[in-house]
Amino acid sequence: MIEIKNLTKSFDGQRNITNDLSLNIEKGEFLAIIGRSGEGKSVLLKQIIGLIKPTSGEILIEGKDITQLSGLPLQEIFRKCGYVFQFAALLDSLTVLENVGIVHLESGKTTDEMYDEVAAKIKSVGLSEDSLKKYPDELSGGMKKRVGLARTLMQSPEILIYDEPTTGLDPISVKRIHELMKKTHDESNATTIVISHDVDIFNYADQVAMLYQGKIVYKGATKDVWDCDNPYLHQFIRGLSEGPIEQSL
Repeated sequence: MIEIKNLTKSFDGQRNITNDLSLNIEKGEFLAIIGRSGEGKSVLLKQIIGLIKPTSGEILIEGKDITQLSGLPLQEIFRKCGYVFQFAALLDSLTVLENVGIVHLESGKTTDEMYDEVAAKIKSVGLSEDSLKKYPDELSGGMKKRVGLARTLMQSPEILIYDEPTTGLDPISVKRIHELMKKTHDESNATTIVISHDVDIFNYADQVAMLYQGKIVYKGATKDVWDCDNPYLHQFIRGLSEGPIEQSL
């Protein structure tokens, strides 16, 4: 589904955030990308879906190198992708109904015309129909994440990308969001990529890749991570101070 070859990205000629990175993601895979804060995980995701152009390298989605695309061909790639933002990115002035159905609103549909479809999506992410009339400031952090996911699912994406979806949530909410992500993955058959710092994601994703100093230093099945002898992965998932990962405060 996605093939990344020798990808490099730097800003203003400074150090490479993405550094000659290569990674293959199979169709239907549920991949968790882990790594320390500031390693460029979000920058990598935004390159994958074409929001940021790499300095060099290739990103092939279904065989098409999106680094060479612009205009309508790139828009076609955008339509295949759904991006769930870290803090949901809801519009405060719109209700949940309007936030989830915003693409329909922009195309000229009324709230009545899109109501049933939006209500079905809201129910699919575990929220009640009553929430449709609420505004973002009336929602909990976990509810906002669910609304953000419902909005993304309105487009039936073939590639579903989550940028640290559990940031700021308590452990119970984290598990509920992970369960929802797994349910969504299984029902949609979308290729799923998630950035996470929480090792609980290993119970839901089927593959894990670790990013360190702009490169993928490990990729393998999540069922094997606790027995893996890769020194970077071993140190990171156990939170050890000793190991090859450089310490920074």
